[in-house]
Amino acid sequence: MQYIEISNKSVQEVVNSIKEVASKYSFGVLNVLNIQETLKSKGKNLENECQIIDICKPSYAEEFLNEDISLSIIMPCRIAVYTQDGETTIALNSIVQLVDDINPDLIELAQRVQEELLELIDEVK
Repeated sequence: MQYIEISNKSVQEVVNSIKEVASKYSFGVLNVLNIQETLKSKGKNLENECQIIDICKPSYAEEFLNEDISLSIIMPCRIAVYTQDGETTIALNSIVQLVDDINPDLIELAQRVQEELLELIDEVK
């Protein structure tokens, strides 16, 4: 399952807003991947803008990983911001589903993470 929001902002404006607002929620932006630019540097073309934000809250990461280190395969959380059909889209995979596939005992923690990320997305859209 994906959570999708449409924004009136440009992709770069949304990415910049996420970078600015993340600390309000105690999240850190670890990396921003500009997929369009990366492909262009390899001689490939992507018509739509696409940036992927790696975002993490250290206290959640500590709790998840101390409970089940195999959850590291789905970390950090990723927010995609891209253009599609002339609109800027913000997308997040369901953290609850991802965690449930690996360790159903941690669904409550996953729900808290997901709720906070959705609040952050709602604020920046």
